[in-house]
Amino acid sequence: MGISFYNFESLHDSSFQKAAMERIAKIVSDGSFVEGEYNTKFENEFAKLQGSKHCLLVGNGTDALEISLLACGVGHGDKVGVPGITFYASAEAVLNIGATPILIDVEYDTGLISIESLKRTLTHHNLKAVMPVHIYGLPANISEINKLAEAHDFSIVEDAAQAQGAKLESGPIGSSGNLTTFSFYPTKNLSAFGDAGCILTDSDELAKAIRAIRNHGRDDEERLGRNSRCDHIQAAVLHLKLEKISQYNDQRKKVAAIYFKELEGINAGLLNKKYVETSSWHLFPIQLKDKAEASSLMGHLKSKNIGNTSFYEKALSGERPLSHLEGEKTEAERKAGSTVCLPIHPFLTSDEVKLVANEVKAFLS
Repeated sequence: MGISFYNFESLHDSSFQKAAMERIAKIVSDGSFVEGEYNTKFENEFAKLQGSKHCLLVGNGTDALEISLLACGVGHGDKVGVPGITFYASAEAVLNIGATPILIDVEYDTGLISIESLKRTLTHHNLKAVMPVHIYGLPANISEINKLAEAHDFSIVEDAAQAQGAKLESGPIGSSGNLTTFSFYPTKNLSAFGDAGCILTDSDELAKAIRAIRNHGRDDEERLGRNSRCDHIQAAVLHLKLEKISQYNDQRKKVAAIYFKELEGINAGLLNKKYVETSSWHLFPIQLKDKAEASSLMGHLKSKNIGNTSFYEKALSGERPLSHLEGEKTEAERKAGSTVCLPIHPFLTSDEVKLVANEVKAFLS
């Protein structure tokens, strides 16, 4: 049968399906399709779980980024720093509101935004905001970025699409006081049955603005907004999954720990072991020497029926619509395409993890 990369079958087993369908049937019976009791329940409980005052559900993770930028005053002509390795949507959100992404280089070993590159960029560009991405689920260096924000007066919007379950020095991702966005796309650690996302904030003022923007701008200020309301069915599914999310994230950490033990000394780049307890382990990346070696390893694992993928095949600067962007991109372009992500879902057995590790070692030897 092989080893799947996500294992939706175990995540959505018969017991979960029964509980989810009972909720969906009640929503259909009540006719409360767009917003309802599960939206409120999820927002309250997720805010508490992540150490934030407010949680605002929205239609998807990209909307969460766009709305956050709008709420903190970013608009046409403004510049927003975005790391050179991330999903296309991070830069897309900036462009969609009329602002300009400025590329910040990344750390080659981790893919996280480089503080030194950010410092250099701030000497050449007046950034209105910076979007650190907690790539793969690794926590970015938010404490240092906060210090730079105070000195250079820019807003911070944390892209935590892959980082539910990760930890900062201050506590869970979302506890920093910055606007923090999540995606609940079906492949994420905490996932809906379709698209959904949310924004966390400690600010009552920003929470008010976000509530208005997601609902056509409807509030006493009559501002412009959009339709980004999370439907009730997605909220019900997310709320149901909250029951086991901490357990599942703990299991991901156990899988990561086994990988570190079994892959020690391999001729490829592993992340620092310090991340075992702080990453969400949405992905487990290993760094190969180049794109050709990464492609060969992916083919070898596929031949053994082991799921794997490459995040990310291109740096943002390699995407045609973004190739004109200014900024720094050396390490991002060097890293792109040479990373292979191994299976790390919460349903892997220790024997399966060891099997994957053995195949990686066999290939590299």
